[in-house]
Amino acid sequence: MKIACFVEAYNFRDSSERRALSKFKSTAESMGHTFEFIYKDDIPAIKNYEALFIRATTDPSSSAYIISRLAEQYGLKVIDEPHSIRTCSNKAILHDLFLKNNIPAPKSLLFTGDYSTDSMDAIFKTLGLPVIIKTPYTRFSSHVEKANNETEFIAISKHLLRKSGILVLQEYVPSEFDWRVGMLRNEVLYLCKYCIPTGGWKVKSKINGRNVWGDTIAMPRDSISPELKEICINLSKCVGEGLYGLDVKETNDGYKVIEINDNPSIYDGHEDAMDTDIYEKIITALVS
Repeated sequence: MKIACFVEAYNFRDSSERRALSKFKSTAESMGHTFEFIYKDDIPAIKNYEALFIRATTDPSSSAYIISRLAEQYGLKVIDEPHSIRTCSNKAILHDLFLKNNIPAPKSLLFTGDYSTDSMDAIFKTLGLPVIIKTPYTRFSSHVEKANNETEFIAISKHLLRKSGILVLQEYVPSEFDWRVGMLRNEVLYLCKYCIPTGGWKVKSKINGRNVWGDTIAMPRDSISPELKEICINLSKCVGEGLYGLDVKETNDGYKVIEINDNPSIYDGHEDAMDTDIYEKIITALVS
């Protein structure tokens, strides 16, 4: 089968991601398929392929979404397909999805800019302080902020409302790491811990004026707890059968899902450090 892998130049800047992309290519070729990297200028040629694997950042305003829709229209097998991109890219949609399907998650509210006393009191009574503020479209912890008090909440939310007409407010759940569970076809593909860097509060934190990423600790996927596995399968099924990355907090009150992402990161020596067959499994999903 002829597989197109849609990428951008930035996908090759990090050596770990570059090596992972190389592994995808060599794995596909070892399985008897062709695997070609394509870019924005190649979008019209997508009809010449049989499957599309997207590695560039996705959201409904991106080139990746455009090629995903086009490929689906031409009947190609697509990872990730447009529905998954639309659903996972929008945290407001996920807010409703979690409520509708009883997905355990931190308490959250949607906010459109009502700063009345009653509104403020209701927010802090429900969510407490600190409170997390997100725009619907976030990637790699961007546009995700923490307000420690009402003054910070007003300043941060007003700034973010310039980017989006609606915000997601979420209860702050402190932790030393997030579980990252990779899912494919509603099965666990990989399992790891995304650690919170010392002095930070999210996986990518600004510390002393610079962005710092926490460590990634890979775990065997079979070591996942039955409870976490069930939650991840249930949520994955709510979205589709694509490739997803779920971020989950482990608390004294059980697991709390922060979000589900389409197009999850796969870096050589990180997500693949324990279960090295993830490349073969993804290629198999693309061609079957």
